[in-house]
Amino acid sequence: MSSVKVAVRVRPFNSREIGRESKCIIEMTGATTAITNPKVPPNTSEAVKRFNFDYSYWSHDPRDSDFSTQTMVYKDIGEEMLQHSFDGYNVCIFAYGQTGAGKSYTMMGRQEEQQEGIIPMICQDLFSRIHKTENDELKYSVEVSYMEIYCERVRDLLNPKNKGNLRVREHPLLGPYVEDLSKLAVTDYQDIHDLIDEGNKARTVAATNMNETSSRSHAVFTIFFTQRRHDTMTDLTTEKVSKISLVDLAGSERADSTGAKGTRLKEGANINKSLTTLGKVISALAEVASKKKHNKKADFIPYRDSALTWLLRENLGGNSKTAMIAAISPADINYDETLSTLRYADRAKQIVCKAVVNEDANAKLIRELKEEIQKLRDLLKAEGIEVQEGPDGKVVCEKRDANKDELNKSTTGIKSPSKSRNRNGSTTEMAVDQLQASEKLIAELNETWEEKLKRTEEIRLQREAVFAEMGVAVKEDGITVGVFSPKKTPHLVNLNEDPNLSECLLYYIKDGLTRLGTHEANVPQDIQLSGSHILKEHCTFENRNSTVTLLPHKDAIIFVNGRQLVEPEVLKTGSRVILGKNHVFRFTNPEQARELREKITEDEAENEEKEKADAPDWNFAQCELLEKQGIDLKAEMKKRLDNLEEQYKREKLQADQQFEEQRKTYEARIDALQKQVEEQSMTMSMYSSYSPEDFHQEEDVYNNPMYESCWTAREAGLAAWAFRKWRYHQFTSLRDDLWGNAIFLKEANAISVELKKKVQFQFTLLTDTLYSPLPPELASSVAPLQQEDEFGAPPVSKTLVAVEVTDTKNGATHYWSLEKLRQRLELMREMYHNEAEMSPTSPDYNVESLTGGDPFYDRFPWFRMVGRSFIYLSNLLYPVPLVHKVAIVNERGDVRGYLRIAVQPVLDEESIDFNNGVKQSARLVFNEDDAKPKYRALNEKDDVQRYIDNGGLDSKLEAELEDVDSGRGIDSNSASECPENAEEPGEHLQVGKEFTFRVTVLQATGIGAEYADIFCQFNFLHRHEEAFSTEPVKNSASGAPLGFYHVQNITVPVTKSFIEYLKTQPIMFKIFGHYQTHPLHKDAKQEFVSRPPPRRMLPPSIPISQPVRSPKFGPLPCPPSSTVLAKHDVLVWFEICELAPNGEYVPSVVEHSDDLPCRGLFLLHQGIQRRIRITIVHEPTPEVKWKDINELVVGRIRNTPESSDEQDEDACVLSLGLFPGEVLDVPGDDRSFYRFEAAWDSSLHNSALLNRVSQGGETIYITLSAYLELENCARPAIVTKDLSMVIYGRDARTGPRSLKHLFSGQYRNPEANRLSGVYELSLRRASEAGSPGVQRRQRRVLDTSSTYVRGEENLHGWRPRGDSLIFDHQWELEKLTRLEEVGRMRHLLLLRERLGMDTNPNPTTKTEKDVCNLAARAATSPVHMVIPQSPQTPVKDPQQILPEREYNQREQDLMLKCLKLVQAGRFAKNEANDTQTQSDVSPSDEGCADMTVSCISSNSMEDNKFVIRRRLCSPDRADAPNGWEAPAPATQPILPLRLYVPELEEIRVSPVVARKGLLNVLEHGGSGWKKRWVTVRRPYVFIYRSEKDPVERAVLNLATAQVECSEDQAAMVKIPNTFSVVTKHRGYLLQTLGDKEVHDWLYAINPLLAGQIKSRLARRTLEPASQTASQIQASSAANANSANK
Repeated sequence: MSSVKVAVRVRPFNSREIGRESKCIIEMTGATTAITNPKVPPNTSEAVKRFNFDYSYWSHDPRDSDFSTQTMVYKDIGEEMLQHSFDGYNVCIFAYGQTGAGKSYTMMGRQEEQQEGIIPMICQDLFSRIHKTENDELKYSVEVSYMEIYCERVRDLLNPKNKGNLRVREHPLLGPYVEDLSKLAVTDYQDIHDLIDEGNKARTVAATNMNETSSRSHAVFTIFFTQRRHDTMTDLTTEKVSKISLVDLAGSERADSTGAKGTRLKEGANINKSLTTLGKVISALAEVASKKKHNKKADFIPYRDSALTWLLRENLGGNSKTAMIAAISPADINYDETLSTLRYADRAKQIVCKAVVNEDANAKLIRELKEEIQKLRDLLKAEGIEVQEGPDGKVVCEKRDANKDELNKSTTGIKSPSKSRNRNGSTTEMAVDQLQASEKLIAELNETWEEKLKRTEEIRLQREAVFAEMGVAVKEDGITVGVFSPKKTPHLVNLNEDPNLSECLLYYIKDGLTRLGTHEANVPQDIQLSGSHILKEHCTFENRNSTVTLLPHKDAIIFVNGRQLVEPEVLKTGSRVILGKNHVFRFTNPEQARELREKITEDEAENEEKEKADAPDWNFAQCELLEKQGIDLKAEMKKRLDNLEEQYKREKLQADQQFEEQRKTYEARIDALQKQVEEQSMTMSMYSSYSPEDFHQEEDVYNNPMYESCWTAREAGLAAWAFRKWRYHQFTSLRDDLWGNAIFLKEANAISVELKKKVQFQFTLLTDTLYSPLPPELASSVAPLQQEDEFGAPPVSKTLVAVEVTDTKNGATHYWSLEKLRQRLELMREMYHNEAEMSPTSPDYNVESLTGGDPFYDRFPWFRMVGRSFIYLSNLLYPVPLVHKVAIVNERGDVRGYLRIAVQPVLDEESIDFNNGVKQSARLVFNEDDAKPKYRALNEKDDVQRYIDNGGLDSKLEAELEDVDSGRGIDSNSASECPENAEEPGEHLQVGKEFTFRVTVLQATGIGAEYADIFCQFNFLHRHEEAFSTEPVKNSASGAPLGFYHVQNITVPVTKSFIEYLKTQPIMFKIFGHYQTHPLHKDAKQEFVSRPPPRRMLPPSIPISQPVRSPKFGPLPCPPSSTVLAKHDVLVWFEICELAPNGEYVPSVVEHSDDLPCRGLFLLHQGIQRRIRITIVHEPTPEVKWKDINELVVGRIRNTPESSDEQDEDACVLSLGLFPGEVLDVPGDDRSFYRFEAAWDSSLHNSALLNRVSQGGETIYITLSAYLELENCARPAIVTKDLSMVIYGRDARTGPRSLKHLFSGQYRNPEANRLSGVYELSLRRASEAGSPGVQRRQRRVLDTSSTYVRGEENLHGWRPRGDSLIFDHQWELEKLTRLEEVGRMRHLLLLRERLGMDTNPNPTTKTEKDVCNLAARAATSPVHMVIPQSPQTPVKDPQQILPEREYNQREQDLMLKCLKLVQAGRFAKNEANDTQTQSDVSPSDEGCADMTVSCISSNSMEDNKFVIRRRLCSPDRADAPNGWEAPAPATQPILPLRLYVPELEEIRVSPVVARKGLLNVLEHGGSGWKKRWVTVRRPYVFIYRSEKDPVERAVLNLATAQVECSEDQAAMVKIPNTFSVVTKHRGYLLQTLGDKEVHDWLYAINPLLAGQIKSRLARRTLEPASQTASQIQASSAANANSANK
């Protein structure tokens, strides 16, 4: 007993796997094979699977040292099996694996040297050992058979006579065998090699996607090896017979991988069937072998399920020594097939075979067969049947009838099993059949060696005859098979339109008559052709004395040399013979050709013509045929062209007539419209009374009553703010430049790649700012900056589109304008054409000289700028020294290091010794007419002061000023102003004197290692030509600070412009360095990581789907662009209900998760009726009243989250049957509820995704759109939502797939099985939505980024930047703004700390008050120098602003009273005015808090308690606890009847949770306090019933809400830890569960309000300390005075 030896061999990558860039997943160590799962993360337990085999052959890379060759495989397996065969055992080697894994290569190999497979090497080694050991006492004989199993049919590959399906039979001793399978005797290796070659050519192969020559059948090559040994002493001859079975299995395959269709698919099914049966047999045998001996029982092994396993029964688990070679692929794309093969082989290791030596088997078998034959004869004789052997070897049965004395003779041959069964399986017939088989076996066993050789020769002659019929010639030696030209016999060679198929068939014309026709002829035809124009007996070739005459039959279509043949004609060599209409041949007579070559001796031209005549092709024959038939191709083509030209003229004439008619129609319509416009223009007759002279003077225009403005000051300020905002935003123009010039950018990159220039071009946006000034050549192209407008707004810096040129050759970056790009592109095109026309080897080849320089490159400086820093000089006003540490910022807002600068005034002669530094002096002059710096870091006098430090003010005014800061109090211009004399400079800055100050450049830190020789340059903003520079310092890249220690004394005559500069402008510091390595190379990676833009600056990650097209409403209307009149937040609940057994529709289970694309997953059942239920929830408002549901459309069935409008096909979009909508009345909830349902039959979509159970891991996505009708609306409102779902079986139990949702148990609650969506409903005026002005603004810009450019395929996925560049640039500008603001505020705080202002909150000295004024100016600076803040009141003349001064006590009291009256009046206004106030709030910046802050101060609240009490207390809720309720919102007034255009847009809720937890909620009109789970996702607050509730029950929009929190409010409600949130429609009073949580919740909801409250509390703690300090100072001063006295 021995187990099956198993080896595994891995092949190299094939072309398919190399093309798909596959990775190797196979590792072999010794006899262990490991496979890595590419779909599982590495370093996990399931990532690598290991298998142990007898041999593991690494044949993946020939360059590896452990590469296994064909010889190594044979040495390990082939030699061992060959030795077993010499020992007398049966041997079997079979190869298994997927298609294209290398099975046939391992078994058969190739014809090249050292590439032979196991079968040829075993045969060669077999005969080598036979020749060495054969003698008189030991004789050998070898027989071979070769068969294939194709589609469960057995076919003999060595005997062409056996074309049919051979029958597989089973003998009790021999086991399964193939009946009538030819066994051919061979005497040497060459005989076997020829038989293998002929058999392989007859084997069934085909091409699949995985293998070009895929074996489509199982091939079994069997060697019957007999050893006869004669014993001289006993004079007995013993035999050893061993059967060597070498099996090449067909590859296992998947239909989707191989691309099998039709016949290939049927073949693959049969292949997989037989291999599956083989797997079952191996598994059963392994299971039997693994059982213990006492537990073994007769297990059923399905050998007979397949012809392959039936024939290999003895080899798999019986009398055989078996080896298995598993061929596998190394590619990751074939992981599943490879793993299956390895498991297959691992199972086969457990099979145990019982091999015995086969000695004297023939003698024993012959005896047993004779006994069996005699028994069968006796059985037939008992039935009255006499059996005799006929002359042809067949058995003749004679049965006598008792009534009639006649013989019924029946000749029986070999019957198939089906025929035997058709004859009812009678005992007599079965006995005759078995007798016939036994007779054949005896005859085969008694056949002598000479008879076998003779039969082999007969079969060879039959095979040659069959080949001759097929047109395949065999040489006279009978060995070489192929197509070649014989030397004597005349023949026909086929010609084909495809040159590769020409001369592939050869038909001999034998001596005498050679008939040609079809196989249906009564007389067998020597040459058989097929076709519709070939007759059964088409023609006859008569060969007499090497002269061939063609005899046509009647009605036969035959052409010879282009002429149709009717009479017999003698063929000459080289003649073109066309039979029918498709069969073209060339006749060749070797004897005639030889005679022609002997005659031709001199004329070369004639020789060439003869050579051409000897070898014409198919085209020559066809042209000859047309020419002889009188067909002129040129005339036919000319006639066809004339017809086409006439047809073109007719169609052109018709098109011109239609165009003329349309033109006249359009002109008539235009005239009608013009008349209509003229009639409407009569309504403007009121302006006709004004003559043109009335508009000459500008002041007359403004005095004209027609232009008289009715705006208030605040409205004018809002208009000015909107105008500046509009002037700043230029996104559309930037997009136009990006889209319009993308084609030039792509062409430049394509030419750069083709010319092998190391230059890349990409779009960039540049804005002239402090940190990123425009390059000089780009700054000149920008229009000069405008002066300040009449409202005092600073000039706007324009953003322009430039081209960033990345020079990787020199490590430099340049910026080109679009005009320069077009100019250089012309030179690039010229350079490209010159290089294409001129050879590079030409001596005049010099591209740069032809084009006047290389247009791709620019000069690059030796030193590159690292970044810029700015130092403010306001400390020189006081004067105090300051040491600054400022950031070095590059043009993109990234911090590249830090710089330490000291700025100090020089009031007297000082002598300081700088041992390590440089000391220089300079003198500058500031003229009064110097131009203002174009950058405005601080606002001028006309800017609004918002920075309040409360210096010198009493405590009562402090609260009002806090309200001013929050935007709720008095107008910004009413803020406190410092005294007028605070603006006067100190004594050291008197006009006319000279002032000296010192700037010391100390150190630089954090500069990257790629920069060397660092130096610093600084200058005033408007004096670029007068710059001061330090000495270069080596950058050792060790992290140590770079010490400059450069001292620069600057002396300036004091002027007003100089003093103004000190107050408002900084000094610019530029840091330069020389590159050590190019940062553009891979090895010079930047260490810093840029901060990503905030989420609000980026477009949404998953785009919101557009509405599904409705069959009822037609194409979707364009979104209106008119002004939004009202916005409302809408909460929509989506449910999918299924029919329950009780007949009710129950909501299906929903799995809620923020990680899912749709934030929820519906779990549905297959084949159950469904309904879609939608509930719309919003605050009650007279503007929004739902009238009816018009249509609900479902479409875009897909298995990916992304959708496209192209999926809106008629077959996929389904309009559902609707049920009437209804308005719900929910007890205890006064919100508006509107619900409707629709029946959804998912089978009508004709989608396989919805009709079947979802596969593992598959999610189905749909898009639904509901078209709802509202009152007073011209169009329907469309609710669109993407839903995801998984379909289970009809009876499957659905539940959450995660343990978190399973244990929560919320899925059992029907109200939790819904998906919510937040929408924003915008109402626009219908008349404005379609106005000509609005439609005119909806322009379309041609996007050239998708236009093809020659050479674009070489860019390897590069694309020009588009809209995302605008978002990125906005983020860069915001970073620069923040850096500037932080630097300026850091300077002011440092100055306050230096002057001791932070320890003394109340400024007393003049210097401290000046700092307060300066700080107030800093707070009024704009958010960005190119994004001005919204002004409050326009000021035409900056000089009209009153100077700052201090107020006396009386004035302060009056201001306090006015402030209180304003606040009280604001709260006491009626609801309509309150609504108007909310609508007049100026737009806030996107970076600020997205809500209107309402912080009520303690002092103002004391006077307004009655107002707040009125707002918080409800008359009809007097019985509430403490008599308080949540704040009540203002009721909406009754609106007039208008016609709106609604637009419902889904809002992507932010995934970032700012705060979540439990709060006590008191709602206006509610029954009392309720504990609710609250989640803050700015700008929304979601309220849930509990922590486990997954469905949002209410939504608060913080963008339109007011948050109030104060001590007075808490005192009034008498409940601690409370704050209120009041929206437009309702109010909430919220209470935290702890004292410390109030600030956290306020910070999450309104960070600005939380910061103000915390700042106020901090200042209150400082006031007692300052009062105590002042009392101590007063007492100490009194004690000192008394002591002096």
